[in-house]
Amino acid sequence: MSMTRLEGFIDRFEREGAVISMADRSSACVARKVLPQNVQEGDFIVEDLDRHLLAVDPVISELHHREVRLMNDACFD
Repeated sequence: MSMTRLEGFIDRFEREGAVISMADRSSACVARKVLPQNVQEGDFIVEDLDRHLLAVDPVISELHHREVRLMNDACFD
């Protein structure tokens, strides 16, 4: 049986958890208690199947945050 690895951007936070937007345009809801501390909208989350935990990919997250800032600057200049 093949397990799918959860990975994607935190789209938004809701009452009990976060909505993760994945590359195939699907989404998943994840409970806040399983998310790393100090995560924020736009962070890229990767599931470590061996250790059964979620982690932030800091490189992809920073690139995404930078891209969003550039788009915002272009729209509001």
